[in-house]
Amino acid sequence: MKNRNKAVLAIAAVAALLAACGSRVNETVASGEMVVPEMSSEDLLVTSLEYLLLDEEETPEAQELAAEGMTDVQEPVQKPKVPEADDSESTAGTEEQEPEQEDVLTEKTVVYYGNGASHELNRETIELEEMTPEALVDALAKHNIVSLDTKVLSFEEEQQDEQKVLHLDLSKAAGEYLRTMSKEAECIIVASIVNTFLENYEADAIYLKVEGETLITSHTEYTEAVGQCTVDELMNLVMTSDKDVTQSKLPLIQEKKQK
Repeated sequence: MKNRNKAVLAIAAVAALLAACGSRVNETVASGEMVVPEMSSEDLLVTSLEYLLLDEEETPEAQELAAEGMTDVQEPVQKPKVPEADDSESTAGTEEQEPEQEDVLTEKTVVYYGNGASHELNRETIELEEMTPEALVDALAKHNIVSLDTKVLSFEEEQQDEQKVLHLDLSKAAGEYLRTMSKEAECIIVASIVNTFLENYEADAIYLKVEGETLITSHTEYTEAVGQCTVDELMNLVMTSDKDVTQSKLPLIQEKKQK
């Protein structure tokens, strides 16, 4: 219906334009002026008809948009705003994702060693992930009580006459290290080893061996189990002239501690 109205209006406009052009031509001929029209009446008629045909070929969607007065210019599509992430929340999320570190359980351990100024032994409390003979020897090595290459070959605990007795067998390096020491230094080393193992394992005495054999130094032979003792007590019992002294007197230290 709209297209028909447009066609009627266009035909009327063309007719009026042709009439005007005819009159204009007549005036030009009468006045003798040379006038070149910009567009002939036939051209104008063809253009009008093309316009009508183009108008009729418009799609229903275009006609509907034209009826609603919409233009071909489309407004830019606005992208939805993305909310900015909160740094505190992102940081908190990261912290929550991090696995919690488990607390490592440690055991308090006692280590004895010489202080260099007197015969009194220093007593130090340290923490180990696990108390083992190897860990105790390593702790003693840090204070030069044993050499760094000293290893534990075997370690046993047993009950003898209602007493807890330890058997510590060290590598060859331990005997070689002790044989280079003076009597005083030897007593400091032996007393440190004995007291460290006895206190940590709550034992009464300990047998010291090297390569499975009795510990023999330049000053004595440790054929019997040794109880807790001070450096001075051990020095009084160790005599250079009598290597068999420990066989009869070192066990007395153990008996004295029991009373």
